[in-house]
Amino acid sequence: MSAWAKLLALGMGLGAASALAQRPTFTWDVPRVLETVDVPDIIRADGIPVKLRSVKSAEKPQVILQQLVDRFETAGFYIPPDEHRTQRLKEPQLTALDTERLISYTFFLQPNPDGTTSVLLGEANLAQARREQTAFAPLYAGAQELMQSEMEGARALSYTVEADPAKVSAFYVEELRTAGFTETEEGLWRRGTEELQIGVRPAAPGKVVVVILGRLRPEETQVPREKAPSPPKPKPAPATPP
Repeated sequence: MSAWAKLLALGMGLGAASALAQRPTFTWDVPRVLETVDVPDIIRADGIPVKLRSVKSAEKPQVILQQLVDRFETAGFYIPPDEHRTQRLKEPQLTALDTERLISYTFFLQPNPDGTTSVLLGEANLAQARREQTAFAPLYAGAQELMQSEMEGARALSYTVEADPAKVSAFYVEELRTAGFTETEEGLWRRGTEELQIGVRPAAPGKVVVVILGRLRPEETQVPREKAPSPPKPKPAPATPP
């Protein structure tokens, strides 16, 4: 996953309860949809439950962008000004907030070589946020924009830091070896049933993005082999008469 930006939950007004009953539930309206893929499970990003859906459209990104912005404005959602937005990806994206229900709506647009557009739609229920646990993996000093999520027993952690990529990679080699992990292949570390995948890549000049995926592997059980039957013992030779 993508990564989801932290959102500031705005205060609800005194008349929010009555307005909530009147405001209809928001529905996405992507033009010229070719196919839709729903992610059945709810994931948690920074302790916030998020529902995802992927849509493929025959429309151009600019047209989809304008239509979804219009939908947000018609619904009366709060759209942060440009200087307050977190742009982690180069593809067009936007987040709006329903300040009454405390649900944020985010979309990402990805142009495809065949002229279609992939649209990732996300709904984050801020009202059901829970305090996230401590990071499950070590963090390089100065880590910023920390994000954690979990889904189907797997965990993901990402952050940015102003540092040299080689130094960050060396940090994880030392930390994980000290913790008893063994690198089984480049970037993949294991300790018993624990598995960590470490990714370090340059972002802006002087800054890197670190992505860590963690999961528990099932116990490797060995099926006992059936023993081959023992060969029959040779019969003793008859005794020679005197």
